Amino acid sequence: MTHTLSRPIVVMQSATACTEVVATLDQPVLLNGEQPDFARRLQQALSSATVGCRLYLLGDEAFVWRIHAQARAAGLEDDEISMTCATPGLRQVYCAHCGLTQAAGPAPSLNCIGCHVGLEVRTHFSRRLGAYLGVCHNPDRPYAGFQP
Repeated sequence: MTHTLSRPIVVMQSATACTEVVATLDQPVLLNGEQPDFARRLQQALSSATVGCRLYLLGDEAFVWRIHAQARAAGLEDDEISMTCATPGLRQVYCAHCGLTQAAGPAPSLNCIGCHVGLEVRTHFSRRLGAYLGVCHNPDRPYAGFQP
């Protein structure tokens, strides 16, 4: 892969997540989450990004926040990262009871896959974790699970 220097990097969850924003960019590095070598190519692009490089993330919430965390760990700043939740899909939920972060759909309640507590998903969102807060749905019977 060529050195990205300050070329914009566009990371798409899938080819269908591509938006018209790509057409406005000058020679972007395009990465598609469906490519078999995606993880390797993403790591190379992030490690070769220089100060001022712009990163565009396109996909569902779970995807864009996962890549956002990787970009921050690689040294990119928040103002160098643009996120567009271009596709409906999964979001991350953090269980306040066992500490597990798990992918979940848009439903307001779910059963934690780690501790099996029925969770209510709050609107509180942690940018650090890239996840919504899940708290016990029924404190009187936490392990009864959530029944949709």
